[in-house]
Amino acid sequence: MTDRRISFFNQIELAERAVTTGKKSNEYYAQVHRRRNNNQGIIENPLAHLNDEQLQEDVTFFQQTCLPMVDRTSLLRAARVAQNIRSYDEVARSENPEAGSNLPVQLSAEEKFALKAEKDVLFSERSMFIVILTVSLAAFLQGFVQSSINGASLYSVEFGLPDVVSTRMQSPNVTSIAKQPHLDDWKLGAANSSPFFFAALLGCWLSLPINDWIGRRGAMAVAACLIFASSLGAVWCTTWYALFLVRVLNGIGMGVKAVSTPILASETAVGFWRGSFILAWQLWVAFGIMIGFAFNLIFYTAGNDKLSLQLMLGAPLVPSIFLMIGLYFCPESPRYYMRRRTANYNPEKAYNILRRLRKTELQALRDIYLIYKSVLLEEYSDDFDSDNQSDHVPRGFYGHVNNYASQYKQLFAERRLRNALISTTIVGLGQQLCGINILAFYSGTLFSGVLDGHSDRLTPMLYSLGFGAVNFLFGLPAIKTIDTLGRRKWLVLTLPLMSLLMLAAALATLVKDPGTRGGVIALFMFLFAAAYSPGMGKPSTFLHYMTGFDEYLGPIPFTLISESFPLSHREAGCAFAMSIYWLFAGLIQMFFPSVYAGLGSSGSLGLFAGLNVLAFVLVYLFVEETKRRSLEDLDLIFAVKKRDFVRYQVTRYLPWFIHHYILGRHVEKPSLYVDLIWKRPRPQQDFPLSGGGIGDEYWNGFAFGGGGVGEIPPSSKFTMPETLARASEDSNDSAHK
Repeated sequence: MTDRRISFFNQIELAERAVTTGKKSNEYYAQVHRRRNNNQGIIENPLAHLNDEQLQEDVTFFQQTCLPMVDRTSLLRAARVAQNIRSYDEVARSENPEAGSNLPVQLSAEEKFALKAEKDVLFSERSMFIVILTVSLAAFLQGFVQSSINGASLYSVEFGLPDVVSTRMQSPNVTSIAKQPHLDDWKLGAANSSPFFFAALLGCWLSLPINDWIGRRGAMAVAACLIFASSLGAVWCTTWYALFLVRVLNGIGMGVKAVSTPILASETAVGFWRGSFILAWQLWVAFGIMIGFAFNLIFYTAGNDKLSLQLMLGAPLVPSIFLMIGLYFCPESPRYYMRRRTANYNPEKAYNILRRLRKTELQALRDIYLIYKSVLLEEYSDDFDSDNQSDHVPRGFYGHVNNYASQYKQLFAERRLRNALISTTIVGLGQQLCGINILAFYSGTLFSGVLDGHSDRLTPMLYSLGFGAVNFLFGLPAIKTIDTLGRRKWLVLTLPLMSLLMLAAALATLVKDPGTRGGVIALFMFLFAAAYSPGMGKPSTFLHYMTGFDEYLGPIPFTLISESFPLSHREAGCAFAMSIYWLFAGLIQMFFPSVYAGLGSSGSLGLFAGLNVLAFVLVYLFVEETKRRSLEDLDLIFAVKKRDFVRYQVTRYLPWFIHHYILGRHVEKPSLYVDLIWKRPRPQQDFPLSGGGIGDEYWNGFAFGGGGVGEIPPSSKFTMPETLARASEDSNDSAHK
């Protein structure tokens, strides 16, 4: 055993002993329990069980065993800020230079500016741009691949397969003969769906060991190499089954990349703007689709069908090269090095990465300490009392396989993990049910059918380019709103609107003139894409004017999947949820040619209009809000019973919505959660941030008087009305009012 491994195991043992000494208190046991079964819906700071003396002892231990190169005083300052984040946020916002003078930590002007900016200013951390660029390149590659598959479907004759439109138009009796799906429809569907099926069946599951061994950045590099090899091989395919086999590599790469890339974005971003950072994935997927369609048009002008097809199939290898170059400069996720039961545990590396990604040393030390304490709570078990903690690190092939199998088993066994799995699976499934991917995969085929085959390939390609442009451009204004408005709220508003637009497109197929019919359907499909896209954040946009609200479904599946699982099970949870996502994407690819051959344009569009309604019901009942929470705080959100969440939506929130918005009554909004971090109990008389700053008895975000941290003395004159103790879906947005 190397010295590095011995040192690693010693650190594990020392860390566990620290936990053992700290868990004697009832507060610690309560916190551990709440992160698994949060029956009271309490959202609290992971440091709430520590008083100041205990905090100093814990910081000293952490500094000596994990970050010896860091000054203890600096780390203690950061820990105190982390423990009382709201108080120091108020100090940072105060215009009085004396505000907070009684607090243990006196913030510098630079630190005040940084703490305020990280909550108020999108992309305030300039060093995050290289991560955003890398994530964007990975997403662009994803969209470009989808456009490549879409464009190649119009050249299916080159593989010995007639296109779907021709099988439907080849018989004069369209209502009987041609409505029976042709065998070639299934072959085309198999060739197009193979990347998505193998992403679901192999790629996503392989992402767990790959991420475990070489990290998020390494996994993305593996994915880029696989897509490069697949694109190069597809150029020389002459049969549909050869294309099917080559796309297996593409699918594995897509699965690994789709799991690893959003995780990298979520784990490096500041919690307040995590959704906006992950939004880069869907936004640049849309951009990749648009640019892919544009290149399909360029390749169409080659004048030779075989050459045009080869260019479309081989084009994705170029962005895959750029992704590999970007990964060279991109940092690894700091949380990857904070998983204590792996051989990669290295707090020093994690801190150095955070120091690079955050504006100030205070923010980097605050984040590394909060991650460390949250991981202790996540990984707590009675087995930690054993003397030899090195046994918890998997060794050998069978040890790792058993560890991975155990993680997947725990996804169903533990409430906190099971709830996250239900929510992420429903949102991923909802994106497939909404019908957006029939446009992403088969827009050319669909528009050809709408025009009854009365045009060449150019017109469907132009419509496809329009779809890609709308999908991207309408996503730009809402980069910020995914975090200020929330994920769940706009999902619930978006899906009914999308259902109506899809239904309108289905009814438009009754128009007699092919040219007029194509234009009307394209209009509704473009509006549908605009509603699906990441939102319309400005009142001047057309759809906002028409509907009165912003909406977006596009980025939410990847955002929710990457942020919902704890660090100990993040890859396993994301892999499972993404496999469901890609499985249903593959089923759509596989069956849509046959569905379209049987139902035609109107029936196909009408089917997906109904599926949007189903997706709406599932989202409303089962999906939690996660906006403006740290990754570690989400443990407490998902630990609430799903049954209680559903009951709240049906028996409390829905009646309130009807009374408030339909009947116009002023009824207090109900709440499911009690927030002890940002919605602290208020005194009968407010203490202004002036003079000596916040009073001694009020400086802690969740403690008063001389009681221990996290305690409210019975004799206190403070009250906690529901409206003030609340932290429901509408978390603290004061910075944006």
